[in-house]
Amino acid sequence: MKSKALVLVLGLVLTLLPTFPASAAIKAGDKCSKLKTTAMVSGKKYTCIKSGPKFVWSKGVKVATSTSQPEDSSQPESPSSTKSPEKPCPTPLLQTPVDLSKVTSILYPGQERGGNYKAHGGFGFDNATDNLVTVKIPLSGKITRVVRYREMGEIQYLFEFDGNCGVSFRFDHLRKLTAKFEAVVSAFPIKEDTRTDSVSPPVAVMVGEVIATEVGFLNNVSVDFGVYDMRQKNEASKDPTWASAHSQFPADSYGICWFNSLPQADSAAVKLLPSRDGKNGKTSDYCK
Repeated sequence: MKSKALVLVLGLVLTLLPTFPASAAIKAGDKCSKLKTTAMVSGKKYTCIKSGPKFVWSKGVKVATSTSQPEDSSQPESPSSTKSPEKPCPTPLLQTPVDLSKVTSILYPGQERGGNYKAHGGFGFDNATDNLVTVKIPLSGKITRVVRYREMGEIQYLFEFDGNCGVSFRFDHLRKLTAKFEAVVSAFPIKEDTRTDSVSPPVAVMVGEVIATEVGFLNNVSVDFGVYDMRQKNEASKDPTWASAHSQFPADSYGICWFNSLPQADSAAVKLLPSRDGKNGKTSDYCK
């Protein structure tokens, strides 16, 4: 009797145990039911995204398990590529990431703004009536670090990339991402600051890919863009006084005036646009 009772109890317990779907069956492109739900499979995080009329699982993004602290990008510059370039850089180095016909002003890289030194520049869209701005990848490479963060009650996205030829670049104040890039950043929590998370393994990107379709804030339509030539330090860093003042922020010594790296006609057009910074104007340690 005791043995029969034990069998009955065990059977009851087993029937009450919750059952879980076989997450190992999840593959990128498979149908999913609820937008933005996530699933972990073999160390990769899959996110349910919208593709046309359907909901499908995104490409799995490996989630790092390191206990090290995320890099502090609050300066906010942090590109740190020191690897040997995979191939020679193209000429021109960059393809223009936005439609210049909509740009009304330029932020100059290599100047102080808002009380902090900014190695990055940016594009302003002061006549815009909405946030609809298409942003494209200017140079083939890999996504290395990302963060989605809350500022002034709005969600913003920051991406850092290592180009395939030893040049790094970054975008900040992206507002609405395309599916591929949304899938990468959605693997990480929303933060209240701009400390970036490492993307491991890095995700390849190709020049011309659309990364975002909206930028900036509701009442401030702009996007930050910074470029860093990690193959050599810039001219500003050769001044010992300048180098000492920027010693805590290594990326400052690799920032470049990316105006000169755009296609010739776009380079000339950018230089004719007014500065978006009313205080320092076109003053720049990089753009001479």
